[in-house]
Amino acid sequence: MNRPSPPADTARPALPWLSLDEVLRGSHELPRWIGWRLRLLVGVVLLSCGAIFLVAQWLTGQPKLPVSLRATAEGEVRLHGVDYPTLQRLEGQALQGLRVALPPSSDGAPQASPLNLPVSLLTLQRSGRWISDAGERTAFFALHRQADLLRAHWGDSGLQAQLVLQGGVTEPVLIAPRGWGGLSPLFWLLSGLALVVLSVGAVVVLAGPQWRNVAFAVLALSASGQLMFMAVGANLDIFAPGWFVLADTHWRLSFDLLSAAAMVQVAVLHPRKLAGWPWYAGLGWLVALGLWLGVSELDSDRCWWTLHGGCAGLVLASVALMSAAHRADPHPFTLVMRRFTLITLGTWALLGLAITHGLNRPDMRLNIAVFGVMTWHVFVATELLLSPYLSRSRPILQEFSLLAASSTIAASLDLLFVAVFSLGQFTSMTLSLFFSFGVYLLIRRWLMTQLPGKEALTMERLFQRLYRIARQVERQPDTLDASLMRLMRELFDPLEISLVRGDAAAASLRGNGSVLLVPLPRSGPPPSSPRHVLVLRHSHKGQRLFTTADASLAQRITEQLQRALSFDEAVEQGRSEERLRIAQDLHDDIGARLLTLMYQAPNAEIEEYIRHTIQDLKTLTRGLAAQSHGLAEAAGEWKRDLSHRLGVARCELKWAMTLDTDLALSMVQWSALTRILRELVSNTISHARANLVVVTLTLQQDTLSLTVEDNGTGRAPATWSHGLGLGGVRKRIKQLGGSVRWVEVEPQGIRCEVVVPNFSGAAHTTLQADSSPGLGDTGSHTAGGAQVSH
Repeated sequence: MNRPSPPADTARPALPWLSLDEVLRGSHELPRWIGWRLRLLVGVVLLSCGAIFLVAQWLTGQPKLPVSLRATAEGEVRLHGVDYPTLQRLEGQALQGLRVALPPSSDGAPQASPLNLPVSLLTLQRSGRWISDAGERTAFFALHRQADLLRAHWGDSGLQAQLVLQGGVTEPVLIAPRGWGGLSPLFWLLSGLALVVLSVGAVVVLAGPQWRNVAFAVLALSASGQLMFMAVGANLDIFAPGWFVLADTHWRLSFDLLSAAAMVQVAVLHPRKLAGWPWYAGLGWLVALGLWLGVSELDSDRCWWTLHGGCAGLVLASVALMSAAHRADPHPFTLVMRRFTLITLGTWALLGLAITHGLNRPDMRLNIAVFGVMTWHVFVATELLLSPYLSRSRPILQEFSLLAASSTIAASLDLLFVAVFSLGQFTSMTLSLFFSFGVYLLIRRWLMTQLPGKEALTMERLFQRLYRIARQVERQPDTLDASLMRLMRELFDPLEISLVRGDAAAASLRGNGSVLLVPLPRSGPPPSSPRHVLVLRHSHKGQRLFTTADASLAQRITEQLQRALSFDEAVEQGRSEERLRIAQDLHDDIGARLLTLMYQAPNAEIEEYIRHTIQDLKTLTRGLAAQSHGLAEAAGEWKRDLSHRLGVARCELKWAMTLDTDLALSMVQWSALTRILRELVSNTISHARANLVVVTLTLQQDTLSLTVEDNGTGRAPATWSHGLGLGGVRKRIKQLGGSVRWVEVEPQGIRCEVVVPNFSGAAHTTLQADSSPGLGDTGSHTAGGAQVSH
C-alpha cells in the first residue's frame, strides 16, 4: 500500500514546519504554560488568599453573642449552647429579644430608653435570597437595620446587654469581639473550597482561553462567591450589618443568573460546538440580563418566583441544547454532563419547593434555607472541581460517584444523630463525616474492583490499538500522525506534544529526560513523504521526567506499527501483482480464443454475442490492471457498456450523474459497482420486459447514491426470493458498507436504490471472492422487472 502525499490543506495544518533542531534548541526551556500564565495564576491565588485573610480579620472584630441559638418545631428560638459556665442554667430557655441600655448623655440630658432587638426565626435566617415571602424579606432587612443601631454603640471593649427570656426574665451578658478563636470551622472549610474552585476556574481559562473555558470560569467565580457569602454569614449571627445582608441578597441572585447563562454557553460549546452557538449563547445572556433588570430588587413574591423559574428555565434550555448536540454528534461526556445538570436542577427545584411549602415545621424550613442551600452549593462546587477531568478519566468519575454516595450517607447520618440523639450540629456533622469516610475507605477497594469500565492501557489493549491504527492507516493513510499522537498522549500524558519535520534513528531522550523523541513509522517507499518526529515534553503533565523505559516502550510501539504497515504494503503489492497477472492471462489466453471463435461464428447473431463478450472482457482486464479508477472515468465506461447491452435488447438508457468531487475508486469499489450495475441491468433485460431504464449516480458529501429504475412489469419486491442474483447484489453492497432496497414505481416498474455512506472511507474494504456470474439466475428477478418463479 503506497502512502500518497496528501494535500497541504487536508493532511497537515498549513503552518510553518519547525525542524527537529529548532525544537531541540529549546528543549531546556520551560513550556509556554510555565510562564506568564503561571505567574498570573499565582497572582490570582495570592490575591484570593489575601482577600480571605482580610475578611477573616474583619470578622474577628465583629460582635459575638455568648450563646448559640436553635429553632424549635413550635417556631421558638431557644438557647442551645453557652460560652460561659455561669450561663449553663439558661440552656433550653426561649429567647425573645436582646436589650441594650444606652449610657447617660454627657450634657445631662435624660437617659434614652434602651434599644430592643427582637429575636425570632428571621433572626437565624442568613440570606434574603432564599426568603420567598416578600413581607418576611422586608422584615428581615428591617431587623438588621435595627441591629445596626445596636452596633452603633459597639466598642473595642464589647457591649453590655441583657437577654430577654420567656416571661420577661432578663440575664445580663457581655457581647465581646469574636476574635480568631471565634471563627467557626465552617468559615475555613467554605472559604478554602471557594479558593480551590476559583483557582480551578483560573487554571482552565488560562490553559485554554476559549469561549467555553470563559463560561466555566464564570461558573467557578459564581460558585466561589456563593461559598464566600455563606462562610461570612455563618459567623455574623444576628449582628450581620444591614449593608451586608443587602449585598448578600443581590450578589447571590446575580451569581445564580450568571451560572444559568454560563450553563447555556457551556452546553453549546462543550464537548462539540453546536451549529449557531453564538445565537444560543447570546440569547441566554440576554435573558439573564433581562431577569436581573426586572427582578433584582425582589420587592414581591412574583419577583422571587420569576427569578427562580428563570434560572430553572435557562438550565432546562441548556439540557435541551445538550440533547440536540448529542443527536448531532454523539459524545459520552455530553450524556454525563446532561445527567449531572438534571440532578443539579432537580435538587434546586426541590429546595425551592421545600422552602416555600414547608410551613408545618418552621425549624425545618429554616434548616433547609440555611444548611440545605449550603449543601447544594457545596455539591455544585464539587461538580465544578471535577468536571475538567470527567471527560478524560473514567476512574475519576467512579471516585466522584463513590464520594457522592458517601456524602449522601453522611447527610442521612447527620439528620439521624440530630433527631434521635439530640446531638449538636457540629458534633453530629463531625461524627457522620468520620463514619461515612471510614466506611468509604473500608469498601472502596472492593467497590472499585466491582465497577465496570476500568480503562488501564494494558499490553493487550495496546496491541489492539496498534492493530486499529494499522487498519485505519490502510483505509486513510493521512491519519497515521494523528493516531500515533493520540496513543502517545494516552500513554505518557505529556504537558506538550508536537509534530516536527526531521529524522531520528530511534526513540530517545533529550534535555535530561524532559523531552522524548518518537520517530514516526514510514509508510510507502522512502521518497514518498518527508520524515517526521513526535516531540513529547514533560511526562504526566509535568509531574515527572521521561525514563529510558519510556523510550524503550515508545520504540517497541513504533517498530510493531512499522511491521504492521510493511506487512500491509506487501499484501497490497501482492494483490496488485496477482491482479495484473490474471488480467494478462485473461487477455492473452481467453481473449485470443474468443477472437478465434468470433471469426468462426456460424451466423451473425453468435458473432455479435462473442464480440460483446470480448468487449466485456476488455473492460474487466483494464479494471484489473489499473491501480486506481477515477469515479467519473469509471462511470463513462459503465455508461458505454450499459448503453451497448440495452441497445442490443432494444431498450433505451437514460443516464444522469452528479458528482461534487471525483474520487479515486479502489479495486474493491470498482469491481463491486461494475458487477452491481451489470447484474441489475442483466435481470432487467432477462425478466422485466421493459423498454426504458433510468440510471442515476450521485456523490454528495461523501455519500454515493445509485438508482436503477425500469418501466417493466415487476411488482411486489418484498415477496422476491433470495436467489444468486439478489443475494450477490446484497452481498456486494453490504461489503461496501451500504444498503439497498427495491420499491415499486407508478404506473409500473421497479426502482432499485443503493446508498453507500462514507464512500471514501470504504475504499479499502476487503471484498470476498464471488463465484456467481449473475447471468444464470433462474430463481428470481433481482433488479427492475417481474419476478419469474420456476
